[in-house]
Amino acid sequence: MQSLEDIPTWFADFMGINLAAAQVILSIVVILAVLLPTMYLSRGTRAITIEIVMLFLCECLLVGIGWMPFWILIATIALMAMAIAMFGTRVVTGD
Repeated sequence: MQSLEDIPTWFADFMGINLAAAQVILSIVVILAVLLPTMYLSRGTRAITIEIVMLFLCECLLVGIGWMPFWILIATIALMAMAIAMFGTRVVTGD
């Protein structure tokens, strides 16, 4: 293993799966390793904000080292923006 970017290739060869599946599995493991302690430690009114920020930071790190495709980060941002927009309209209209 030469660098951090080679871990998915090594994992794919070890498990006998393709590279994309190895990248997804390793990305999920890293995201859960960051988010689960964050969810446990962040309690209170701003907990969801902290969890979303940690999710985006973790995904940016994974995109940067090449373990996760860029479109997953964009899809996460779009889903969060849509959820915030729906919540914001509900707050503004009073429904």
